[in-house]
Amino acid sequence: MARRTRTVWAASVALAVVGSLSVSGLASAKDHPSHAASAAKTLVKAYGSSTASHPATTPPTTATSTPDSSISYDDLDAFVAGHSAALKSRSRAGFVSIVDPKNPDLVKSQGQLFDNLQKIPFTTAKYAVNMVDESTAAQGTTSTATVTVAFDHQIAGVDSVPVEERYKWTVQRTGVNGPLEVTAIAGATSEHNYPAPWDAVAGLTVLTRPKVVIMADDTSVSFAKTHADAMERDAEYDFAHWSGGSGTAPGFTVFLTADRSRYEGIYNQDRVESVGVTVPIPAAGKDDGFYPSSRIAVDTSQYKNVDPADADIVFKHEMAHAMIGPFDDQSASSGQDHLWVIEGFAEWESQRMYSTGELLYDGDTLHAYLGKHGVPHALPTDSDVYSSNSDTSALGYFYAHMAIRYMADEYGADKVDRFVLAVYQHATGSTCVDDAMKSVLGTTTDQFTQSFAKWLHNSV
Repeated sequence: MARRTRTVWAASVALAVVGSLSVSGLASAKDHPSHAASAAKTLVKAYGSSTASHPATTPPTTATSTPDSSISYDDLDAFVAGHSAALKSRSRAGFVSIVDPKNPDLVKSQGQLFDNLQKIPFTTAKYAVNMVDESTAAQGTTSTATVTVAFDHQIAGVDSVPVEERYKWTVQRTGVNGPLEVTAIAGATSEHNYPAPWDAVAGLTVLTRPKVVIMADDTSVSFAKTHADAMERDAEYDFAHWSGGSGTAPGFTVFLTADRSRYEGIYNQDRVESVGVTVPIPAAGKDDGFYPSSRIAVDTSQYKNVDPADADIVFKHEMAHAMIGPFDDQSASSGQDHLWVIEGFAEWESQRMYSTGELLYDGDTLHAYLGKHGVPHALPTDSDVYSSNSDTSALGYFYAHMAIRYMADEYGADKVDRFVLAVYQHATGSTCVDDAMKSVLGTTTDQFTQSFAKWLHNSV
């Protein structure tokens, strides 16, 4: 289970392809301006052959003007508001009408998107202009604007507040008072988790449970139906064990696919070495480094022919990440190696009901696995846990899991939750692990490491 790093210390957590445990015997663009100040400001005006990289508010004095086919902020706001209204009123024709009818693929994909969105239990779902790239072209009587459009939405039982997915729309107007048309749609330049399953899958299957909303493509419909109740139990299991207080995610959404390329591309997470991933989702209108919700995706090809308990481990692991994701401070670079805490907690949480003697690691008993690799003299570094070398990463996961298992054995499960919470909340601090060791466990990192090594030698 690995977390993808980016400019801040981490962006997603995932279950690695290798090194899994099983049960033995079983962006940057210009902000949208204040409407009070410049709501009707022209973004692009088409006059003759003007190709200015910034918007012209008056005709060039050296060119003969052609009729105005400009695009303003008001135009874009009204255009996008109409799209929201069509979604709310369940008007498929109105929803699809924003796109260029001469582009059949775009028309088809928008119809597919509309159909998928109708299946999701949203409490709110609307589109809004987020940012506008004013370096747009005006040629003849055609004007074009590149617009970042936010899809602000809240899934019932999953999102505590509205969250955001961002699109990049290419919007065009041809001729005097011609209609605005979207000629291209892609993910926004800034990373906001596009494409979601509703963007990428034709005929999305959606199953709902009290704590889980399950989405599946046609490769995993059967898997979704046979595992839906088990996933609900996995969610209840994680919530029942958490003792760190309020503020957790209220529930989870899980996307299932056996299409490897689709899995790697969903939510723009691109985890080539993982089989399960948890991707943080930002609150609508905020880029503050805190993510109130998450999206889980799982490659079901790994679990269609295994003991159901092994699949449950995967879902419990990813749900553990998503459950406490809202506490996670990702507002700056990490101050201290602590991915062992993140992954170790999720590994332990998903398998805490089993003794070390009941677990296998890459087909070996934990005793045999430890015999191959030895007792560590230090806690795993971030580069160990998320190493591109599968063997190194597998060993990092193993030691991380065992370190949290030792913590639970020595200090109690409640202290584990408090320790993990302290690390999450102060993850950007230069001594986040050291401080949590002292404040929660009453020890030092060096003392903990030495005691952990002794326990590991004697217990595994």
